[in-house]
Amino acid sequence: IFELDQKKILNGGLAGGELGVVVAPTGVGKTHWLVAMGANAVRNGKNVLHYSFELRERVVGIRYDSNMMDISSSDLSNHLPEIKEHYNSHKEYGKLYVKEYPTSTVTCYQIRNHIDRLATTGFRPDMIIIDYAGIMRSSEKYEAPRFELKRVFEELRALALELDIPIWTATQSNKEGANADIVDLTNMA
Repeated sequence: IFELDQKKILNGGLAGGELGVVVAPTGVGKTHWLVAMGANAVRNGKNVLHYSFELRERVVGIRYDSNMMDISSSDLSNHLPEIKEHYNSHKEYGKLYVKEYPTSTVTCYQIRNHIDRLATTGFRPDMIIIDYAGIMRSSEKYEAPRFELKRVFEELRALALELDIPIWTATQSNKEGANADIVDLTNMA
């Protein structure tokens, strides 16, 4: 995204080892934004690993196809030959791998193990999309949900550093966060 890539904001984009977080209230398009980030990386020859904790793998794939083809997801089935031809004619594209897990069941350690398993098949991500961190489990249990959420973000940041690749994720703000100028952990749902 041109505006985000400018020097005064991300200076060319999210770098390896960095964690980018989209914070917004429910229903405003966090998943669509993450798909747009992943699709743009694929267009630029990057391998993208997309984890979904709410949507089925098939639904996420449809959103990628819709973004890549600039066709409404409800109209994709009418364009299957075009879609196949598009992907066959763009050999410069990176690969996309989508994996779903049930909500609130996966930790960063499980994601790391999955990435290691994928490496044995030859797939190595250049970017990871986590949809979304706010519904992951931390490796430790806390009484206050905000401490567990903080731990999840720390673990994701450590994973990004360890792998030296960017990780994009999202989380929901609460009602107060929707109206705040600056959103912090107290504004997370």
